[in-house]
Amino acid sequence: MARKTRISLPNIPQHIIKKSLNEKIIFHDKEDYTKFSEFMFISAEKLDVKIYSYIFMEKYFELLISSHISENISKFMQTLGRNYVFYYNKKYNRSGTIWEGRYKTSLVEVEYYAEKVSLYIDNIAIKNNLVNTISSSLKKKKKISLSDFDKKFIEKSLQSETITGSDSFIKSLENIVGKTLVSKKRGRPKNTNIQGNKMYKKLELLSKEKHSNLKIKPLSNLLFAKNMASIPVLISETEKIMTTFPIVFTADENPSLIAITALGNDNLAITEDGRWITNYIPAVYRKYPFTYVNVKENTEQKAVAIDIEAEIISTDVGNTLFDEDKEQTQLLKDTIQFLTSYEQETMKTKSLVKIIADANILEDREISVGEGAEKKVLVKGFKVVDREKLNALDDATLASWVRNGIISFINLHIKSLDNMQTLMDLSSQKNS
Repeated sequence: MARKTRISLPNIPQHIIKKSLNEKIIFHDKEDYTKFSEFMFISAEKLDVKIYSYIFMEKYFELLISSHISENISKFMQTLGRNYVFYYNKKYNRSGTIWEGRYKTSLVEVEYYAEKVSLYIDNIAIKNNLVNTISSSLKKKKKISLSDFDKKFIEKSLQSETITGSDSFIKSLENIVGKTLVSKKRGRPKNTNIQGNKMYKKLELLSKEKHSNLKIKPLSNLLFAKNMASIPVLISETEKIMTTFPIVFTADENPSLIAITALGNDNLAITEDGRWITNYIPAVYRKYPFTYVNVKENTEQKAVAIDIEAEIISTDVGNTLFDEDKEQTQLLKDTIQFLTSYEQETMKTKSLVKIIADANILEDREISVGEGAEKKVLVKGFKVVDREKLNALDDATLASWVRNGIISFINLHIKSLDNMQTLMDLSSQKNS
C-alpha cells in the first residue's frame, strides 16, 4: 500500500500518535515523563507550535497541536523525537531509535471536532488514572459531550490517517489542496490463484502429486519481466546493481529496497531479445519461475510455488523436478536451497531498511525533465536518504550504523543515484 501523502495546513490542528519500536516501554519513570515534557514545550516554543492536549503512555504519546507555519509540525515532531532518543539512549546505555516509524496524524476540524479530540485525549488519562496530560484550551468552560460514536470516529480517523471532520470541512480542504482527500473503497476480486508480482502469471503451490510430470527448460531470456519498472534488491547484491541503476526506497508505509529500471513501463535493463544488459542478473529473476509464498492456514510458514504458465515449463523437454518415485530431484533441492537463501537475504534487507526508515531520514524524490509548465515527471513515488538529516543523527546512532555497515550501504545507495542519468541515456538510445 502506498504511503499516504502528508497534508499540513496553517492553524489546522493535528491529532498525532507516535508509538515505540516493537511496543517497548519508553517512559520508565517520572524523570522520563518530565524530560519528554520539557523537550516538548521547548520545541513547541521555538517552532511556534500550539499544544492543546497531550498524553504520555508507557509505549506511545498522543498530541493535539497546530501551528500557523504548516511545515513546523513535522519539524517539531522530528526535533522532539530526536531529543528524547538522545536522552533515552544516554540514560539507558543503548543506541538506535526507539520509535516505530513515522507518526500517524489526522487533520482536525476546529469548529466541532477539536474540542472532542482534546476530550478524547484527556479521557485516556482519566481512564488510566494518569495526570500527565493537560486540558485543551479550546474547551474553555463549555461542557463537551463525547459519545461512543465520536470516540470510534476519532480513533479510526487517526489510525487510518484520514480527516477528523465533517463532509463540508473535508470539501473545503480539498478545494485548498486541489486533490481528493477521501479514499475510495476498493474491493479485491476473488481469485483462487496465489497472488504474485508482475513476473508471475499463475502461481500454484508445488505438489509432487500434481506436478510430478513437469520439466524445466533453461532460462534463456527475461522477457517475463519486461514490463517491470523496478526490481527488489537484496543487500548482498547492492554493490553489483548500483553500478548501473539507482537504488532507492519505496514510498510505502513499510518501505522496501528497489532498483529503478524504467522511465515508464518498459524495462530499460532488458533488451528486446530478453537479455539483461549487465553481467550480473538480479536474484529476483534467477529464482523464476519459483518463489516462496505464505501458506494460507499458517502465514508464518512458507511453501514453494511455481508459475505454471511460464514459457520454460514443459511436460516434454527439460529437467525433471521429481523422479519416478516422486522424490525431489537435485535440481529441485538446489532450487529450494536458493529460495531459502533468498528469503533469508530478504529478511536482512527488510531489517536494514526499517532501521533507516524509522530514523526519519528519507525524503521524497522524483525523476523529471523540463521545468515550469514544461516539466514532465517520469518516475515518482520513491524516497532517498537525505544527507542533512543523516548527519543530524546523534553520535551514538551514527557510530552504531558505522559498526553495523549501515553507513557503507547508505553511501552505496547515494552513489547509485548518479545512475538516474544512465536511465535517461538508455531511454534516449532506445528511442533514437
